[in-house]
Amino acid sequence: MSKKKTSKKKAISQTGSTDIELMDFAVDAGQGLENTDKQSFAIPFLVVLQGLSPQLETVKGAKPGMLLNTITDELASEVEVIPCAYQRRFLRWAPRISGGGYGGEYDPIEVETGQVADTELKEGRWQFSNGDELRDTRQHYVLMSANGDSWQPALLSLSSTQIKKSKRWMSRIQSLEMTTTGGETFTPPSFSHRYKLTAVREENSKGSWHGIAIELVGPLNNSATYRRAKTFHDTVVSGDVETQHPQSDAVDEIPF
Repeated sequence: MSKKKTSKKKAISQTGSTDIELMDFAVDAGQGLENTDKQSFAIPFLVVLQGLSPQLETVKGAKPGMLLNTITDELASEVEVIPCAYQRRFLRWAPRISGGGYGGEYDPIEVETGQVADTELKEGRWQFSNGDELRDTRQHYVLMSANGDSWQPALLSLSSTQIKKSKRWMSRIQSLEMTTTGGETFTPPSFSHRYKLTAVREENSKGSWHGIAIELVGPLNNSATYRRAKTFHDTVVSGDVETQHPQSDAVDEIPF
């Protein structure tokens, strides 16, 4: 009797194993996504949590100075990124005192040539008559890997005091040189190298906050990752990426 039970359990186990082996996901790759477009997906933002970030109340374990994926709510003390594309935009934000909220984006040329109606440059900051503000913002589209996970697309948005970090990063990317087999030097694509991001505490006469620190790790050594980064670059440049900005702006806490 005992032997029969053991034999039956073994048969069930073998059947289950066979069923899994028969599921060839690669054959059906992409199915179920046929009718999607750029408005069907949201690219997560990679943000540094500040003292008043709303996620401190909603995400378990969240603390100021931690890095957060706004789609998965995954937290990390450091992440690796591959910079795939870059855009400069002016983002409109309502003051937090009046409820806050994202109000759209504008091309820098439109803003700096006075083509945006109802705006005025006051003390170095573009403002609307109702108190809304236009913030010079450097948008870095990256592939991100946190806690050893696979590479995923994300947007790192830098403004206010963090613009200088963006400028230094772009200068570092532009200064990289590699050599062809023929001995000629060239500037590799931005998505040829990996960088480590961590949060650092900063302050000035107006207050303190957590900023971003960017450190070069080295060139990519995986061809599949490189192809994925290049594809993401092409998607951003072609305009096929829809960005859904958070309705609250942690930059409110970073003094100018």
